[in-house]
Formats: sequence, structure tokens, C-alpha cells
Amino acid sequence: MTVPGFLKAREVVTIAGALIFIVGVGVAQPRFVEYENLTRIANSTVILALLAAGAALVIITRNIDVSVGSTMALTGIVGGSMLRDGVSIAVVVPVVILAGAGLGAVNGIGVTYGRVPSIVMTLGTLGAYRGISFILTSGHSVENIPAEFKKIAVTKLLGMPVIVWGASALLIGLMLLMSRTRAGRHLYATGDNAAGARLIGVRTNGMVIIAFSASGALAALAALVFLAQIGSVSNQAGMGIEMRAIAAAVIGGVALSGGVGTILGATFGAVFITTATSSLSFIGIPGFWADTVIGAILLLALFADARVRAGLEKRRLSARYKRELGGPPEPPPGDRPAPAALPSEKRIAGGVA
Repeated sequence: MTVPGFLKAREVVTIAGALIFIVGVGVAQPRFVEYENLTRIANSTVILALLAAGAALVIITRNIDVSVGSTMALTGIVGGSMLRDGVSIAVVVPVVILAGAGLGAVNGIGVTYGRVPSIVMTLGTLGAYRGISFILTSGHSVENIPAEFKKIAVTKLLGMPVIVWGASALLIGLMLLMSRTRAGRHLYATGDNAAGARLIGVRTNGMVIIAFSASGALAALAALVFLAQIGSVSNQAGMGIEMRAIAAAVIGGVALSGGVGTILGATFGAVFITTATSSLSFIGIPGFWADTVIGAILLLALFADARVRAGLEKRRLSARYKRELGGPPEPPPGDRPAPAALPSEKRIAGGVA
């Protein structure tokens, strides 16, 4: 199986898993598959899908970002405070998104030019951004968000919340960016082989900073969605959600080793996690069991990744060694020519004893 084939299979399995949860719980509890409940699940998937897409971009460059929950809290507090103080929505939205991109860029610069491992860098900013959030709010929630802004979360278009449509359009745009543009190919090249990518002119440091900045911007957008849906935000917002975002990306086929994965897979991973959590909660299973199930599935996904990629690497090296040693790669069993007849067999076939 090739890497693209493996990814497509992984995406199909992920979304099929979500459908199995929906159908299984729907059979036991028909109210679960009612339109209003499915709409709520779709609405609650948006935040995780945005964060998972950002996580995917960073992981594809062979890095990791565990600060997105704190970025979400800090940008949410900034945006909520501005809205509470009467600043126009048209001003708040771009300011918050730019703030998120800036916070993400700090991570990217620290990783590239500071040579700090991404896990260490983002662990540091996780604490720093969370601390700044506490200082700005003195431990209190930011409330009194204008009704005009909260209305965005309940407005529907063709029976679906506009937030879902908007997030879907954005994620489709990211998919096209990653699959159809030079920037997308450069991101993949950076994660697959940074040294080789630099030899062909890819500015790998710039690609890493862009990935972290995009992750921060998506976290800020998730914060705005959170503000519209909840109507308030505290310094505890988004705590622990970074792990689910990373899990969604990995379950959807994004390789922690870098250079492999899709935004579609990360989105399907977010759908799967949200559906699984909602399904188990709906039938009365405690939340910690949902975390256990998701953790087990994540471990299975990592194990499958390791096995498949080891097999692909073995095949690649085998073909390479055969070429370098002068022999052509061994053809598939069905294409192998029949062995040549021995001289004695030729004489017998021709009637000579």
C-alpha cells in the first residue's frame, strides 16, 4: 500500500467509525439521531476541527504545538474584552486572528531561530499564555458579550448553523492550499526531509513559522466561535483541548514523524472524537471512559502508523538496493516469466530421448 492509499483508507475508516457510533447509539436511543441533536454535534465539532487543522499543519512540518488551548484562552479574553467594551465586531475579528497568528509566530521563531525543540517551546508558551490570561482577568470570567455577536452561533443557513458552513468553507480552502499550491508542497517537503528541501530552495524556517502562525490564527478563530457559543470566556477556557486536537489529527492520518497527512483527515478525526464523546455521554457513560476510549484508539492509530510506515520503508529500501546492485526490482508474482526449460527438457519436448 502506498502512502496516499494508506491515508485514504485511514480517512475512510475514521469517518466510518463516527458513523458507527451514530448508528449504534441511534438504534439504542433514537433521540440521538434527531435533527436537533445532530446539529448540536456538528456545532460542537467546529472548535475541535479548527484546532485539529492547526495541529495538522504543525505536525506535518515535524513539530508539535501543545499551546493552542492557552492561545485560544488568551485570544478569547482579548476578543471578549473588546466586545464587552463596545468595539465593533468588524474590528475585533481581524485583531483577534492577527493576535493568534502572532502568538503562534512566537512559537515558530523560538523553534527555528532559537533552536528550541517544539515540545519544549510550546510547553513554555502554554504556561506563559495561560498566566497572562489570568493576569488580564484576575481570575474572573469575561462576560456581557453583546447579543449581536452571540447571535452568530444560533443563526442558521439551510438548516445548519452558519458557523458550521463557515468552518467547512475555511477547511476546504486549507485542503486546496495544501494539495494544489507550492506553499502546501513546501510544507510537506519541510516535514518529510528538511535538509533535502533546503537544497531545492525551500525556506524551511519560514515554512515552520507559517505553520505555527496558522495554528495560532486557527486557535484564535476557535476562540471567537467559543465566545459566540458560550457568551463568556475565562482563563480556564480550552484547558486540555490541545491533546484532543493532536489526537484528532493523528487519528485522521497525520504522522507525528512529519511530511504525511491531510486537513481532511484531521477534520474527520475531530468529527470522530466529538461523535464518540457525545455518543458515550448520551447513553450515560462517564466522561473519563470517553477519554479512555479515545486514548486507546489513538494508541491503535499510532501502532498502525508505525507498522505501515515500516513496511513502506522496507519496500523502498529493498527496491533501492536492488537497483544499486545492478539487478532490476523483483516483479510481482503474477508478472514473473516462466523459468527457462533445461536442455534435457527441451530434447524430451522435441521428441528426442
